[in-house]
Formats: sequence, structure tokens, C-alpha cells
Amino acid sequence: MKPKVLVVDDEEFFRKIVALGFEKEGFSIVQADNGVDAIRLAREEIPDLIILDLVMPGLLGFEVCLALRQENRFEKTAIVIMSAKSYKPDIEKAKELGADAYLVKPVEFEEILRISREQMNKRANLA
Repeated sequence: MKPKVLVVDDEEFFRKIVALGFEKEGFSIVQADNGVDAIRLAREEIPDLIILDLVMPGLLGFEVCLALRQENRFEKTAIVIMSAKSYKPDIEKAKELGADAYLVKPVEFEEILRISREQMNKRANLA
């Protein structure tokens, strides 16, 4: 079975580029352009990985991350925040809310893939 990734970003071009990269690597792809849809799709699909932007209409990535981490069914889902915001308190807040990693845009897809696989492996091995 293909691992499933939910790519959440209100920037369509960026979201599609990331989704295409994961698709080429054999992942099943689900996409959302806002926080409300992200939570709904995550609950429907239970992805192995969520690539999550911070600044979006409706719910912010912080709120999405917190909401999902409060549900046991996402215990094995890796959440990787990707944002243009490189402000240290934002990075610390994301980790406190349950993000597994925080990448600052722009970032090469190979780095996104490497970090994502690493975090998915860590989550998969949780007891």
C-alpha cells in the first residue's frame, strides 16, 4: 500500500509542486488549500504524513497541528511544517504543538523528502 501524504498550502503552485514530487516517489496524494479542509481530509484519509503551511485562510497551521495532535488516531502521522516564516518562536511553537519537523521555504524537494521519510519512520516506530 502506498504511503499517503496530505499537502496543505494555500499557494496552489507550491502545493502542486510538492504533491507532484511525492507522487513521483510513490506516495498517494491528498491536497487542501486551507486549515478547515485539512482537518476534514486528515480525518477522512488518516495520512501517514502531513506537509502543513502555517499561514492560510481560516485556521492557521498551528491550529491544525494542535487539533490533529489531540486525536489519538494521528499518533503515527508525521506532521512537517513548511513556512516562509523563520522566526524562532514560531519554530518552537510548532514543535510544542506537536510538529515533527519545521522547514523554512524555499527548500529543495530532496530535503523535504528526506526529512519527511525520517519523521514518518520515527512515528511508525512509536509503541
